[in-house]
Amino acid sequence: MIVVFSVLLVLCTVVIAVQGLRLRRAGARAGARPLPGPRPGDRLPAARAAELERAVTDGRRAVQRAEAERDSARSELRGARSELEGARSERDSALAERDRALERAADAAREAETAAEEADGARATSERAGAEARRARGEADAAHEQAARLLTETEALRVRAGKAEERARQEAESARRARKEAEECRKALEPMDDPDWVQSELDEMRRLATNGGTLPPVADADRPATDIPQQLPLSPDATTDSVLDGADLGALVVRAASVCGDGHRRRQQHRRDAVLLRVPVGMGRPTLLSAVAAGTPDGAWSQSAASHACRALLTQIQNHAAVLGPWLHDEAAADVPGPAAALRLALNDVGQAIRVEARGRGWVSAEGTQDDRAVGVSLTGLLSPLGDSGTRTHLAFGVGDGMVLRLRDRTWTTVFPAGDRHIGETTPLPVKGAPVRWLAVPSREGDRLVVCTRPTAQLLLNEVTGSWFADRWTDGQPRLTSFLLQLGARIRGAVEDRTMACVWDHGYASHAAETRYLPGSPR
Repeated sequence: MIVVFSVLLVLCTVVIAVQGLRLRRAGARAGARPLPGPRPGDRLPAARAAELERAVTDGRRAVQRAEAERDSARSELRGARSELEGARSERDSALAERDRALERAADAAREAETAAEEADGARATSERAGAEARRARGEADAAHEQAARLLTETEALRVRAGKAEERARQEAESARRARKEAEECRKALEPMDDPDWVQSELDEMRRLATNGGTLPPVADADRPATDIPQQLPLSPDATTDSVLDGADLGALVVRAASVCGDGHRRRQQHRRDAVLLRVPVGMGRPTLLSAVAAGTPDGAWSQSAASHACRALLTQIQNHAAVLGPWLHDEAAADVPGPAAALRLALNDVGQAIRVEARGRGWVSAEGTQDDRAVGVSLTGLLSPLGDSGTRTHLAFGVGDGMVLRLRDRTWTTVFPAGDRHIGETTPLPVKGAPVRWLAVPSREGDRLVVCTRPTAQLLLNEVTGSWFADRWTDGQPRLTSFLLQLGARIRGAVEDRTMACVWDHGYASHAAETRYLPGSPR
């Protein structure tokens, strides 16, 4: 288009130049041939005059033609200028169209770039989708393999369950027969219940427990008695009916016992509680560990788990003695860390030890923790610094529903857990992440601290039975056999196991010596 405009412009310029040249030539001819005038003295002939007239006429005609050509050239020039203006307008339109075309081309290029980017994103998404599809395919294959394995294991478990069901049926039948025989024996012995010599023997034991002193009368249903089971438990995991331990450690005197409850005795079941007294090594200074464990009521192997939990706790306390010892014996030191982390690690390791022991002995399966209830244990401990001191700080800690009570001025109070809001937290070990509680428990001279299970704590907090125990333990500590007799006192409605560790804080060893039960000395 631009070339066409340029050619038209050149043609117009040439036409204008040619017309101008023709006009100049016509003017030159007109000026070069002057009209012949008469010469002086000559007479103009007619022919000459006619010739001159023709020449004038031709000149006029030439001038008219030149003017006509000039006018025509001007008209052509105006047409050429009009065409030039049109060509310029067309050129401007063409340039505007070119600019719009360039803009559209730029827009198209940008759209192409965007489309390319989207194509790249779609390609990447497709690659990710392919990778996810391959991973999903792999997971599906693994799931199929696991499903096949689980199917095989389920079949094996079904066979084992059938065998276990048969064994359970046989054991249930044996238990039924044993209960029937026990009931017959009980009926046969009912006429001989509590003869005169038994009552006199119990009275003698009561006088022995008080070192010859007198006691207020106790109702027949609440009197202390040495209940002996008529038969041993049928469980292969059976434990001793009762355990007893104690020590006089200078200013601190401790008595511990665990007695099987009447409910378990009637059902020929073993005791599910355990108690432990030890002095851990590595604490820096002598320290007493009093631990009480209570197996869950429906745990098939809970008593063995409770005993193992106490032993594992001693090991873990010694493993973390570098933290617990300085905190317990130098609580005011600024660089001594708190015991929370150490206790949490220790009790978590105790739970892991219970699970490992249970799996190693075949108590629970190795596939998961859904059957940990069979070895569920509530564990409570008390670390007490030894030595002479008017006041001391103990460390109470535990998992589950165990408690620590204090006897002061013949009144029982709960010192651990602190507050009723903790009472409902009864998640036992070996559940991972079970809430671990701890509390610094102060004591002064004359206090008694009791680490016990929940049923035992309920007896001590009861107004009637609590005062009965307080009367016997306020003035001084009993002998071991007396302590076992008192803890196993027959109390109406109290059929659960009873387990406790009682610490008498006399402040100083000389004061503790004054309260010991010696032959012939007053209480």
